Amino acid sequence: MNRILPVTMAAALAAVGQAHAQSLDYGELQRLFGEPVTTSATGFPQRQSDVPATMEIVTADDIRRSGARDLPGVLRHVAGVDVLQWSNDDADISVRGYDQAFSHRLLVLIDGRQVYADYYGFTPWNVLPVELANIRQIEIVKGPNSALFGFNAVGGVINIITYNPLYDDVNTASLTGGSQSLVEGSAVATVKLGDIGAFNVSAGGRSNRDFSTPIPPAEGESRVPDNRGAVDAKGVFHLGDKVELRIEASHAQADSNNVTPIYTFQSAQVYADSVMARVTADTDFGLVQATAYTNRIRELLPADPPIGALDFNNRVVVAQVQDVVKLGDDHILRGTVEFRHNAVNTTPVGGGTVFYDVITVGGLWSWTIDPSLTLTNAVRADTLLLGRSGSLPPGYPFANTAWNRSLLEPSANTGLVWKADDLDTLRLTASRGVQVPSLANFGAFLTISPVLKQIGVPTVDPTIVTNYEFGWDRRVPDLGGQFRASVFHQRSGDILAVRGGLIPTASGPFFTQANVASSIANGVELGLSGSLPENWRWGLDYRAEFVTDHFFGGLTNTSTLTDFQHTTPAHLVDAHLGWSSGNWEIDGYVRYQSRTYGFLPTPTGAGVLTPIKDYVSADGRVGYRLTDNVTLAVSGQNLSLATQQQTSGPKVERRIYATVSVAF
Repeated sequence: MNRILPVTMAAALAAVGQAHAQSLDYGELQRLFGEPVTTSATGFPQRQSDVPATMEIVTADDIRRSGARDLPGVLRHVAGVDVLQWSNDDADISVRGYDQAFSHRLLVLIDGRQVYADYYGFTPWNVLPVELANIRQIEIVKGPNSALFGFNAVGGVINIITYNPLYDDVNTASLTGGSQSLVEGSAVATVKLGDIGAFNVSAGGRSNRDFSTPIPPAEGESRVPDNRGAVDAKGVFHLGDKVELRIEASHAQADSNNVTPIYTFQSAQVYADSVMARVTADTDFGLVQATAYTNRIRELLPADPPIGALDFNNRVVVAQVQDVVKLGDDHILRGTVEFRHNAVNTTPVGGGTVFYDVITVGGLWSWTIDPSLTLTNAVRADTLLLGRSGSLPPGYPFANTAWNRSLLEPSANTGLVWKADDLDTLRLTASRGVQVPSLANFGAFLTISPVLKQIGVPTVDPTIVTNYEFGWDRRVPDLGGQFRASVFHQRSGDILAVRGGLIPTASGPFFTQANVASSIANGVELGLSGSLPENWRWGLDYRAEFVTDHFFGGLTNTSTLTDFQHTTPAHLVDAHLGWSSGNWEIDGYVRYQSRTYGFLPTPTGAGVLTPIKDYVSADGRVGYRLTDNVTLAVSGQNLSLATQQQTSGPKVERRIYATVSVAF
């Protein structure tokens, strides 16, 4: 057995002189290879152009130039990413369409740790414990990638990579103020401990008011002031020349105005805590990494007749071991085993707990067939053991034993990457992904009142998404950039909805969450970016996507509040133009979205599709460096109009703010 690291990584480590092979210095590797480097897709270092998946990487420079004050503001400039901005602090994000309230299909990670909330199957963006100034890069992987990342990665994956205090000495503070009464502060500090290691602390707080645009009458009227606070601390320590320990703890909380899965407007309080430990060891039998973490999320929503007040308290515990081994010059293997326990209380009718345990076995094989051709295959099997404990309300149509259910779901990813010449890279991929029902789908959502009985049930099945894709990347030296193209065909089976089932009982019908439809999507993505003389940079991206839904039985889009055929925009265009010179930095962004539709709730509890006209939104930033350590910037979003209809919810408002940043 040869050295455990891939050839490219071993050469890179030798070139940059790192002593600890188990830790990755992204900055040095990016400078060495001339493009971003990632470990997300395979578990070992690769250049972005070598990854066996369609991936976009947003760098720290891109984040700064975006002028955004939060992650949705950054991601709205990325090709193929859909953003529904419901309120000032609430957004839903998806990749390649299929966006909805409480978007389910996008798995989100921070440094490989899941921050996707399993209790309702969505990402609470405003309580992610990460400051923009502490992000090295954001990796967006498109299409189903469950075999590489885990279940729920069916639309795509976003992995947020923060700075490593061993190699990145980040010390900065910023203060922002602007429209909607925004006041925000953020700080990042790094402390070196010599040969022992280093640690990093980041913290931020924000206060602002929501948009003042009218809320549609059927959605309710419950605006509260928006507030957010977060702190994250991590340390990386050497336990010898070949062993590294990383520990991390975080807390975040937010009060905000949100759109619920049934498209009503409601305020919410969310608290999120996490603790993680990871040991990485360079051993004679591979690069072994053991990770354990626990996440706790609590969400409180006030009473909303006839449902009542919700109080979800979700706890997930994950333990994972992986081993990366290099066999000869041409083969790299990765094996993974994982255990996950996930539990949440029933609400608004309490007294019960819905939970599942997941046992996972996965493997990956990367074969360098010749220097220009690489084949990567990944498989994963998740065995989910469902359960329920606690009391049951009178007349409930299930006993706890109904949750004694076992599900075995395989995932697969395969990718063939061919570097045809110095300019062209071709990529052919196929994948099968699994979206597991949320704990609310499985029965944690439990409403029983005289006028409404609505429940999750143990009988719902996972959604299976398959994807076939061809991609072509071509460097364009004359433009100082590259052209990217992808064509994809995607099928989704057993799509889950918050409504769609009915169980008749003597005390009246129970309306249930259910698998309601299948869907087919065909699309193409085109992108061209580059740089010009006199310090200009630019980019232009276009996505066309056409979706067809097929509902089961007599179900309809309005009765199930599920519709991707009409709510996925057929055309998205993103354009960027930037210029830097001396102390000045100026960037502008334009997004065009074609006409589409969105849901509005009705007094009967069903939904109705309402048209959303095509629109153009503009964002921008102007930055000026006063000194080597102090920068002033003025930024804005939705600059083209004072108010603009972008979703079926309230119109968004123009946002303008100024920021002073200090590096120390």
